Amino acid sequence: MSGTSMAAPHVAGVAALLKAVHREWSPAAIRSAIMTTAYTDDNTHTTIKDQRGSLPATPLDFGAGHINPNKAMDPGLIYDMDVQDYIEFLCGLGYNAKQMRAVIRRRRWSCSAQPTELNYPSFMAIFDGKDFPRAKNFSRVVTNVGNKKSIYRAVLEVPSGMRIAVEPNTLKFTKRHQKQYFRLSLEIESNAPNTTYGYLKWVDQYNHIVSSPVVAMNH
Repeated sequence: MSGTSMAAPHVAGVAALLKAVHREWSPAAIRSAIMTTAYTDDNTHTTIKDQRGSLPATPLDFGAGHINPNKAMDPGLIYDMDVQDYIEFLCGLGYNAKQMRAVIRRRRWSCSAQPTELNYPSFMAIFDGKDFPRAKNFSRVVTNVGNKKSIYRAVLEVPSGMRIAVEPNTLKFTKRHQKQYFRLSLEIESNAPNTTYGYLKWVDQYNHIVSSPVVAMNH
């Protein structure tokens, strides 16, 4: 009913094609390229609909959007990760030694004193009624895989009841594979809907659009 049985092989095939074009890319880089170049409009040029009704769907329904293989080959920026990033993430979740061994298939690993966030190409915050202010900060690093000299500017799509700020809001690259860090701050008002979402889009002068959904759930 949901289409995941066909979505999975389609994504796997696109991942294989991307790996053939960019043999040096990690699985995280391939996933990032697929996610950040996806689109959220259907063939009527409106937001993809929820299959259970006629209402527009949200990132909680369609994720990053509909896959676009051609654009994924040239995403501009990627949110990359390696094995240690996942280890740090599991450490931060409080996994014990037995659980860690079961997941990472290693007998030895190291956790830093300061747990780090997973460098994921989307943003999600969950708040309950006790949270005040309803705010969360995210740290991310992006790697330039596009044009050598690129300038990316943050373009925000923010609905009412949500506030998003990005610092810095301009990323300047002088070479390929150069990394830049940024911080995203998210805040929602007390009367915001249960689910609020917007988008962060990094746009450069070569028409690269690196899109990430920003979702807040307010219980």
